[in-house]
Parts: sequence; structure tokens; C-alpha cells
Amino acid sequence: MNSAYISGRVPARFERLVARQVRAARTSKSDLVARYVIEKSLETEFPGISFRNSLSGREAYLTGRRVAVREVLAVYEETKSIERTAAHFRWPRVLVTRARAYAKAFPEEIGRSREAETDTASVAGLVACVEHGGARGF
Repeated sequence: MNSAYISGRVPARFERLVARQVRAARTSKSDLVARYVIEKSLETEFPGISFRNSLSGREAYLTGRRVAVREVLAVYEETKSIERTAAHFRWPRVLVTRARAYAKAFPEEIGRSREAETDTASVAGLVACVEHGGARGF
């Protein structure tokens, strides 16, 4: 990935806050600040989208909802309708439109999220199967 250098100054109390978060996240200050800049820029560009940790890493979600953008897109692909997708979630249409706009702008990210979720679900299914006495050959 090509990268660019961005620099900025913050009051000392915020540097201490970031330093604490760096330790908790077990990452570098540079990587954490880069993530914050990228995610805040995307949240500004795509209102209603925010980011959370998931089993597969950071993932785009609808702000204030427990639904990832990839999940909205999956329902939309089945219904082929913004109206029916919104009805499925009992949401206003604008939330579906926002999720689709983000997914359109970042199709590779959504594809990776779907793939990672599928991989995670497959492993979880295998573990559940083994725990319940199935899959004797493993």
C-alpha cells in the first residue's frame, strides 16, 4: 500500500491518552494514529459509518447499529431492493443507502470482511461439531 506522511501536534494530555491506548492495543503509536486518521476521515466522508473490532479485524458498521456493512450488502443482494432491505432491518432507507455507498467505494474491503467472516464461521462450526461429538476423524 502506498502511504503518505501526516504530522500534527496535540495537547500533552491527549498524547498520554493515545500512549495508553497504544499499550492496550499492543501496537505502535504511528499505526494507531494512522488508523484513527483514516477511520475518522472515512466517518466524515461517509456519515453513518463507523468502525469496530471484529473477529476478522477492524470492520465498517452502521453507526448505532449492530450490523456490519457487509451484512447489509448481503441482504440487499438477496432482496435487490433498498426498500425491502430497509424493511428487513426495520430501518429508514437512508441507512441502507449509506451502507451501499460505502461498499461501492471500498469493494475490496467488503470482500475481505466477507471472506474473513466465512472463514471464522467455518472454524466456529467445526469447533462446535467437534465439541458435540461430530467429526470423529479430527
